[in-house]
Amino acid sequence: MASIVFLVNADGDDAAYGYLALFLWLGIAAAIPVLLALGIPAIVMKRRVRQQERLGRDAVYRGRKAGER
Repeated sequence: MASIVFLVNADGDDAAYGYLALFLWLGIAAAIPVLLALGIPAIVMKRRVRQQERLGRDAVYRGRKAGER
C-alpha cells in the first residue's frame, strides 16, 4: 500500500518517492526467500512436535527401522 502512495506522489514533482517505492519493492523481494527459509522448517518442526504429543510424551522419532541398530 505504501508503495502505491509513493508512486502516486512520484508522479508529481518529486521523483524521490519513485525511488522509495522501488526500494520498498526490492526489500520485499529480498525478504521473501528469507521468510520462506525460516517458515518452512518451523512448520516441519511444529508438525513433528504435534505428532509426538499425539503419540505420547516418551515417543521419539528413531527412523524407519526403530528396532534395528
